[in-house]
Amino acid sequence: MKSRKPIVIANWKLNGGFDLLCSSVASFVKKSFLAEVYICPPYLYIRDLLHFLQYSVVNIGSQNVSKYQSGAYTGETSAQMLAEAGCKLCLIGHSERRSMFRENNASCQIKLKRAFENNLMPVLCIGENLEEKNAGITKDILSRQINESFEALDIADNSFCIAYEPVWAIGTGQAATPETAQEVHAYIREQLVSLFGQDKAQQIRILYGGSVTKLNTTELLTQPDIDGLLVGGASLDAEHFMSICQQVDKFAMDSNS
Repeated sequence: MKSRKPIVIANWKLNGGFDLLCSSVASFVKKSFLAEVYICPPYLYIRDLLHFLQYSVVNIGSQNVSKYQSGAYTGETSAQMLAEAGCKLCLIGHSERRSMFRENNASCQIKLKRAFENNLMPVLCIGENLEEKNAGITKDILSRQINESFEALDIADNSFCIAYEPVWAIGTGQAATPETAQEVHAYIREQLVSLFGQDKAQQIRILYGGSVTKLNTTELLTQPDIDGLLVGGASLDAEHFMSICQQVDKFAMDSNS
């Protein structure tokens, strides 16, 4: 039985509007979970959700964070600002940020540092694209992403997660099989052992992301090294996401009993 607390994160990406806010609020107000539940809305809705969900156990996170602390950087939002707004978590290095906005391991390293400095829990997103998968270099890509992102960082007692999101599975409806995902997650944990030692590596939660739905949630979480889920499109349907959260929560109940 896994001792790590299950976690589920909704990434709304560039989606929102008050219809989505209202349906999400209606679903989660007064709901209790043993699992950790986060919603990462567009920046504009962070304050609204924090207000609407103040009597809920749902936490709010950010889809991104600036590598800059302050200054003349139009359009950027710093870790300090996010923390002051009430965010508890931030995604770093999501595949769409890497592919569309040219983020790389070096920028992820700086962002991790900024998150740690401001008591935000970073979730480092890693994963291979279809070309890399077909070339058989998945492990090489993941090893480089992990090692270069954490190079020279003093993690001390900081808490963070890793999210494995195979780029070829995101938004395609073609999720990795639970067995394939577990194989990759086990490899990621081996890399964390090499970097941080056995004890610390066993505490770090590794999430799976990539066409997660209520239909594959339980199968994925049954795997020994999959500790949570990063949910994209399915999180935009409040009832669908609630079903995912309830399934994740069953694993939290089991680990707590």
